[in-house]
Amino acid sequence: MTSAETTADTSALTSAPAAVDRAVLRERAGAVSDAVLDRLADPAATAAATRIPAEAADDGVPEGIWAELTLGSGSPGLAIAFSGGSRPATDRTARAHGYLGVATRAAAQGDTTPSGIFKGPGALAFAVLIANRATGGYASALQRLDDYQRQLVRTALPAVPDGPLPTIGHYEVVRGMTGVGRYLLARAETCGEELESVLGYLIRLACGEVEHRGRRVPRWWALDAPRTGSEAQLPDGHLNLGISHGVAGPLALLSLAWRQGVRLPGQREAIESAAGLLARWAVRDGYGVYWPGYLDLAEYTAGPEAFDTPAGWPSWCYGAPGVSRAVQLAGLALGRPDWTALALASAERLLAVPMDDWGIHDHALCHGWAGALHQLGRLNDEFGDERIEALRDRVAARLVDAFDPAAPFGYRFTMTAVPFGSDVSGYLDGASGVALALDAYATGGSPTGWDMPLLLS
Repeated sequence: MTSAETTADTSALTSAPAAVDRAVLRERAGAVSDAVLDRLADPAATAAATRIPAEAADDGVPEGIWAELTLGSGSPGLAIAFSGGSRPATDRTARAHGYLGVATRAAAQGDTTPSGIFKGPGALAFAVLIANRATGGYASALQRLDDYQRQLVRTALPAVPDGPLPTIGHYEVVRGMTGVGRYLLARAETCGEELESVLGYLIRLACGEVEHRGRRVPRWWALDAPRTGSEAQLPDGHLNLGISHGVAGPLALLSLAWRQGVRLPGQREAIESAAGLLARWAVRDGYGVYWPGYLDLAEYTAGPEAFDTPAGWPSWCYGAPGVSRAVQLAGLALGRPDWTALALASAERLLAVPMDDWGIHDHALCHGWAGALHQLGRLNDEFGDERIEALRDRVAARLVDAFDPAAPFGYRFTMTAVPFGSDVSGYLDGASGVALALDAYATGGSPTGWDMPLLLS
């Protein structure tokens, strides 16, 4: 399909009424997904167009933001976009192969410092895994990446200290062992020993407390800050509750492993401890229950009854519906209807908050409309709640309506202080993730495993 044909075919997609037949909306969502992927077909052109435009850059100078070996903005995420779709398309295997070739060459020439699954060889490993599941190919490449991940665990698995952790980066999904563990779980037949090492590490973190500044805090307590550069605001460290950087991520992995039949001594207790911590910190406002992103020492000491910071916007990284999915997975794993009810209550809060007040200012998977669409779908795979499905329709309509034929990838993203100021092509923060979320919605919810790096499946 040419650019002119893409524009012609999608020009009508941006003028849908607020209420639309679900089947029609799914068809339109699929068409927008196709249009976005068509704009991402060429690796060199995509890399060149991934940038912050001059009008959005802080200093007025355009800045390239392509980062090759990442799921945020790089070839592994683009490969997942073409391998992970649910709807058939004859050219997608070849396009995925092109991006995998670029990423493989970069991995052979670049830094292989352990860096989790969203950067470096770990990102490539997930891209090759999903391509293998889609085509049956890449077996030897997958074996080499298995070797890398096994060696990473043997050499870089952190110790469990007697006090707070130096950094959330030791255990989190993005940089740490939880993300690595999700890959190992997908490859349990070849990486079982290392998987058990990672799960054992997380089990030890989940159980018990340590002393810090004269108080008892969970072993998850870390001395760094959620965001680099904000350490001065948290001189005593923090307890992170999110799925990307906090307790919810390990909870999701331990629960997924349990449901897959991988069960270690202490794992049930670890799931109960982590889920119990999140249940305790499900605080309430006038709309319903929500989770803080993280807690400083004063907030944790005061307890959830005293917490009064407003809820953040719906996202994968923090709060509902990302944390909701982790709590739901724990409830499904251990047969705890109280936890699944809590996950549903957090989704019901979004039914009560007007969408214009959600505070979402992006389109991406991480903290934008695409993420809300897909995560609510994952939750509703189990709930089957028509209210949530109708809410997803409204989110999908908003995302489809935002398609912009003038933008290089059909959407712009919020990577700067200027809303929708950046042209990002990647999986977590850009157009690839939007295309995958729309594709899953278009098929009625039959993801192929592309959301494994998000710990949603």
